[in-house]
Amino acid sequence: MRRPIPVTALSTFILVTATSEVSLALAQDETTPYDETVVVTSTRLEDKPAPKSDVPAHVTVVDRERIEASGARNLQDLLVEEAGIALIDQVGNDVQKTLDLRGFAGGKGVAVFLDGARLNDPRNNAVALEQVPLDAVERVEITRGPAAALAGGGAEAGVVRIITRRGTTPAASVSVSGGTWNTQAYDGTYGGRFGRFDVFGSGSYDTTDGFRPNAGGRQARFYASGGVDVGGERHLSLSLFSSDLDYGNPGALSLAEFESDPQQNVYNRLDFTDSVDRQASLTFQGPVGAGFSVAAHVAFRDDRASTLSTGRSASVFGGFFLDAEGSAWSGTGQATREIGGHRLAFGAEALDGDTDSTGFFTSPSSPGTYDPSAPASRNTAGVTSAGVFAQDAWSISPRWNLTGGVRADRSRVGYDESIPGTVPSDERTFSEVSLRAGVTARPTDAAEIYVSYADAFLPPTPEQLFAFPFFGSNPELKPEDAHAYELGARVHGSAYSIDAALFLTDTRNEIIFDPTPTPSDPFGTNVNAAATRRLGAELAARGRLGARVSAFANAAYTDATFTAGPDDGSDVPLVPKVRVAAGLDAALPRGFGLRIDGLHVGSQVLDNDAGNVRSRLEAYTVANVRATWERPAPGSGARRGTPGVFIEARNVLDEGYATRGIYAGADFVTPAPGRRYLAGVSWRM
Repeated sequence: MRRPIPVTALSTFILVTATSEVSLALAQDETTPYDETVVVTSTRLEDKPAPKSDVPAHVTVVDRERIEASGARNLQDLLVEEAGIALIDQVGNDVQKTLDLRGFAGGKGVAVFLDGARLNDPRNNAVALEQVPLDAVERVEITRGPAAALAGGGAEAGVVRIITRRGTTPAASVSVSGGTWNTQAYDGTYGGRFGRFDVFGSGSYDTTDGFRPNAGGRQARFYASGGVDVGGERHLSLSLFSSDLDYGNPGALSLAEFESDPQQNVYNRLDFTDSVDRQASLTFQGPVGAGFSVAAHVAFRDDRASTLSTGRSASVFGGFFLDAEGSAWSGTGQATREIGGHRLAFGAEALDGDTDSTGFFTSPSSPGTYDPSAPASRNTAGVTSAGVFAQDAWSISPRWNLTGGVRADRSRVGYDESIPGTVPSDERTFSEVSLRAGVTARPTDAAEIYVSYADAFLPPTPEQLFAFPFFGSNPELKPEDAHAYELGARVHGSAYSIDAALFLTDTRNEIIFDPTPTPSDPFGTNVNAAATRRLGAELAARGRLGARVSAFANAAYTDATFTAGPDDGSDVPLVPKVRVAAGLDAALPRGFGLRIDGLHVGSQVLDNDAGNVRSRLEAYTVANVRATWERPAPGSGARRGTPGVFIEARNVLDEGYATRGIYAGADFVTPAPGRRYLAGVSWRM
């Protein structure tokens, strides 16, 4: 195996960057406020703006300017450099990656909302962030720590809120790019405001041959929205988004195969995912009288996914083809009223979704084909959930804020199997009350200190409970229940911000997979671990080092361990203790720009190795460079477009690494791509 590149240079760069930012911070006038406003982190839905300084949590806002400067092609690549976030590629195509936060691996502990509508899949709580077209995103807000009092089940690690763009001044853009492995990308946007109406649309198409055999594919993403001001500062909008993805799943390699050639594919040359996802959302926000404002949304989502899994035993056992089709309705209503120094918010939300799945075994002689007239399984899995919530944000004085919230949730999980009929139809119901409280003190206009407590819970999903008899399901699972404490501080000025947080999260009944064979579960099963603890620290610094240079440095330390049961004292799998990212953005003369960024991720325990008896997945360090040129925008009233050019090198040091390792009778790793290049042109009007 190629050894990780020494991190000395990156560490030095990070130290210099952080030191420069702290020095800049100390030189600034502490009475100058850093005017960063967040909207939805203070309440469940977007309503009245609230300053970040009032929120008792570590919050990050990634705005449109940062999105464009990053050069990211999807949300995972955009967010991986933020404190406490890690990416894991479980299928091996460098596209369908899970986003993990604060040591909750596999994407299970994060609740994700698109304009208020939950994106988590009811079947397994997973989120396919690659579905969301990045050109359609105005900003992303990350609230770390359990937030169940606002978000409901599945928010043990935190909440990611995605807010889409609206049309303002009529404008359009197009871009075309290409690079390594016959990678091509085509993007376009248009938006405008016409009287009381606003419209916005975006489209993107990506295709690549892939960095390994069967790692290539294509994806088309579209987004459209239309809104109308209905008077009295009230706004009604309808948004639609669509994703059509077809990618190969090259899977993992054994350690020996990885050391021999990390870009090879020995067995999974047929496996693939072909998915289509659609969502429509209707949103209203504005005052309704008597001092109340209301935010509400109704969303409908449908999806269809076909997957083929073969693997190393295909010549003996064949493969399995699964065709699944699902849909879900969701809705949330929230009312807010300010009374004196109190900002009261209360509301309710509900979701109803189900998925019909049909599976087929494929023959060893032809593992890529199946007989559509002979299904091996047919089932329907459904989730119905409802919750009510209330919160009071009390501004005791200009220097003190107190936040308290409560939420009650009820979730019913059902399963109905017609083929083979060996698992009886069944359902489980789970209920939970979650609390949230926090205090924020503002000793100066340029600093805040906060302390907070929050509950969170995560009911077991249909897949964990019922959907895979003999392959992991366990109908006796209990919900995960988490309790978290956080102490944080913020310092900010007109040109910088520094956020620091210490956190502790205790989770009972965490659901993990135990690969130990038993007579009833020869391939292992899902079980409730007795308890886990995640203890960590986060530091995020961002600011301007000069008139033309800005920088960031983010670092996180997470110690995730089992605290009871047979694995007491062992590290939780797939949680690197250390993650560090840093970067520089320089706006050079004559429209040129340069961005340099790097990411270091520490070693981690292999998936399924709760006892920590296997070798760890090695640490890795990745660096990227991006150069841009854009002609300065024409003067007022000019109709000329603005051309631009970019060229970038990702993993410029050609690090050989894997983001995921798994123990499945032997040790396997999922390779990540080596060095690659991309260049393109753009035009804005």
